[in-house]
Amino acid sequence: MISTPDPSVTNQTSFAKTYIANQERLRGYVYSLIFNWNDAEEVFQRTSLGLWKKWEQFDPEREFLPWAFGMARIEAKRFLAEKGKQELMLSDAAMESLEAALVERADGWNERLAALEQCVKKLPSQQRSMLWASYKRSTSVEQIGQMFGLSANAVYKRLRRIREQLHQCIDLRIAMGGDGK
Repeated sequence: MISTPDPSVTNQTSFAKTYIANQERLRGYVYSLIFNWNDAEEVFQRTSLGLWKKWEQFDPEREFLPWAFGMARIEAKRFLAEKGKQELMLSDAAMESLEAALVERADGWNERLAALEQCVKKLPSQQRSMLWASYKRSTSVEQIGQMFGLSANAVYKRLRRIREQLHQCIDLRIAMGGDGK
């Protein structure tokens, strides 16, 4: 007996591949629209769910990111309206400019993200730990200072140096075609 592929499984696979490849750029876009981290995460989740629900309507001849950004813009506006925070919303022109810039630079971001991953791996473990702790939303600079026996001011200075080091490493890797030290 010959079985034919289930179209819903193919559709799910297609969505998963496309979504995963663009997920971080979409998240970054949402976080640029919504200034509160928790609210941005809520809008990101709503957008992701909306993309899944409307996936069958997506035209595969079009690019995914502009479509996803449009959905995110709608969700951001809806969310801010629900919360009575419309005054925090960027203008439509600003959102469209941001979308265009992110779509235009998509390939460059992939290269920079790959370089960042390699550069972070090269950091000493204590610097990596401090960096990760700084990106946890629930950890304050004072708490990080306590973890590492430093003042808040010293934490700020060390994080600035770590970020500068990462920036230089990324630039070097990209300049050398990804083979930088």
